[in-house]
Amino acid sequence: MSVTESAAKIADRLRTMDFVHVYAHHDADGIASAAILCVALRRADIGFRLRFLPQLAASDVECPEISVLCDLGASVSELPESVIIIDHHVPYAKTPYHINPRLEGLDGERELSAAGCAYLVATALSSDNRDLAGLVMAGVIGDKQEVCGMNETIVGDAIGNNLITPGKGILLPGRTTREQIEYAFSPYLPGLSGDAEKAEEIERKCQEMTSDEAYASKLLTSIVMQSSASDASLTGLYGPSWKLHREIIPDANSLSAVIDACGKAGRADLGFAAASGDAAKEDEAWSVALGFRKHLIENAASAKEIRPHVYEVKDADAASDVADMISADKKSPVIVIGRAPSYLKVSARAPYGSGVNFEQFMKQSAEKFGGTGGGHASRAGGELPPECEAEFLAAIPEFA
Repeated sequence: MSVTESAAKIADRLRTMDFVHVYAHHDADGIASAAILCVALRRADIGFRLRFLPQLAASDVECPEISVLCDLGASVSELPESVIIIDHHVPYAKTPYHINPRLEGLDGERELSAAGCAYLVATALSSDNRDLAGLVMAGVIGDKQEVCGMNETIVGDAIGNNLITPGKGILLPGRTTREQIEYAFSPYLPGLSGDAEKAEEIERKCQEMTSDEAYASKLLTSIVMQSSASDASLTGLYGPSWKLHREIIPDANSLSAVIDACGKAGRADLGFAAASGDAAKEDEAWSVALGFRKHLIENAASAKEIRPHVYEVKDADAASDVADMISADKKSPVIVIGRAPSYLKVSARAPYGSGVNFEQFMKQSAEKFGGTGGGHASRAGGELPPECEAEFLAAIPEFA
């Protein structure tokens, strides 16, 4: 069965329902997939209740026979077969209502996210939902995917329908040059990130430029001259950009960053509002997102390497993003841990194609220590009991 056939099967089942419980992951891909699905449900006159979670256990699903899981659930083998799953993580759940690229031999790390799967379900419900394609880019960017495979098919159709315009440009999220530099986290710019005064100075110099080309050149030159960022980080400053014509935040990188930061800051409601087109909440969403990115910068600056390739951060909520940043900067596998009062947050990252399988490592660690864990080979994580920290660190093999 292809992913489009799986989407059609789920759409047919949804048409039989008057009300649905929707559970979604609290990152950019999870919130974008929830927004796509919920807009489609609303248009189909299907009621829903929406909840966002950082992790999912089988016990979290209250009414499995009318529940849909977005960017969650694939790795939970104990789920009832009646639940609907829209996901791209390594599948362990057994349900006939499961759209997942991995079940069809596709690369769930690179070429189809949960947002893309939700889009296929939405368009199977109605072709009128094709206008939701811009949100797929939020999931692609948020999960560090590529515009290839099914992602490329979806984006290509959106370009043909004048919903997305591709281009090239500065990839730093932000509404102004100052915000782009002061709140730069991915890539992280040591010497500039978090420094409002230097960001304002660069903004003033860039405003003197009389063309887009001169502006971009001045901005990039200023960053290279004033930041000690690695070559890997600097190459992430400029590249393919995507203008979204139906979203309240038209720059895809900025939209993804705002949705993701709001979700991880505990305000997934604002991330969902931004994704579902609620312009009244846009300024508040930006405010929360920038505050969280400042928090990430502070954690990145204070991250401590406690053994080769293993780092600790002050705040458990920052572990995932700091792991992304360090791995991209070092071009190597890393594990980042953060301590919360009742759990140890672990985020593991590796360059795509490195041969490291962090999904298996985190799944096995969760089983051994009584926590939760899983994800993708190159992007995985979990929550473990705090008392197992020493034993967990001793169990990390040489790949990290």
